[in-house]
Amino acid sequence: MFELVDAYSQSAVIKVIGVGGGGGNAVQHMLGAAIDGVDFVC
Repeated sequence: MFELVDAYSQSAVIKVIGVGGGGGNAVQHMLGAAIDGVDFVC
């Protein structure tokens, strides 16, 4: 009768934005940790 179709992507979009000195330092630290699947804006 009915068929449920999941057309949505199952992956999250993660963006990290560093604002100010502390935010930039946090982004640099995360970049150094080599986290995959994250977009960094600094």
